[in-house]
Amino acid sequence: MNVVRFERRSHQRRRTLLSGLVVFGGGWKSMDCQIRGWSDGGALLRFDGPTVLPTMFELRLKERGDKRRARFVWARSGDVGVAFE
Repeated sequence: MNVVRFERRSHQRRRTLLSGLVVFGGGWKSMDCQIRGWSDGGALLRFDGPTVLPTMFELRLKERGDKRRARFVWARSGDVGVAFE
């Protein structure tokens, strides 16, 4: 039996291994994460355990000093998909 997977991303994701920081609550709250995938439209984040994120937050790339406004899209087994605003 063949399984067909439909790609819903509008931008190609590149594999990465970067350190990230999710910042929210007016800058008063933050969580470390690994950025495992990156595209022009969003990212794949990995956390050490179950994580509750707000709908909107800032994603900072520690190594590059870059930051993006991000929106929570999906979560599964410690992985979180986000879209950039």
